[in-house]
Amino acid sequence: MIDCIIDTNCILRYLLSDNTKQADQVQRYFTDAKQKKIYITVPFLVFFESVFMLMKLYKMEKRDVVEKLTVLAGLSYLDIEKRNILLQALSFFSKTNISFVDSVLLVEARQTGKQLLTFDKKLKKLV
Repeated sequence: MIDCIIDTNCILRYLLSDNTKQADQVQRYFTDAKQKKIYITVPFLVFFESVFMLMKLYKMEKRDVVEKLTVLAGLSYLDIEKRNILLQALSFFSKTNISFVDSVLLVEARQTGKQLLTFDKKLKKLV
């Protein structure tokens, strides 16, 4: 089995299908992963960059970004780094007006029992 790491550009092509050739290639990668021909890791940081790109560059609504990335994070045949934290952070992000980064920090602090150090007033209220 080939061990792979996928980048944000591949994820965006898959989610947006704005380049058919590349989107089809990513779909083939995912099919190969599902059939256990390759092992694909989606790094934690790819989700951060994806949220930023989808919302800022592609002007996608938050709810649509959350929906797409939640589906992606739920694909069992992909190795999603910190899957549980990401899924909870996406859910939290969808229900609040704090950033995705702050949502991840809050969820990770809660899950690990660590104190979150911040000067952010909105975030402090949620800690």
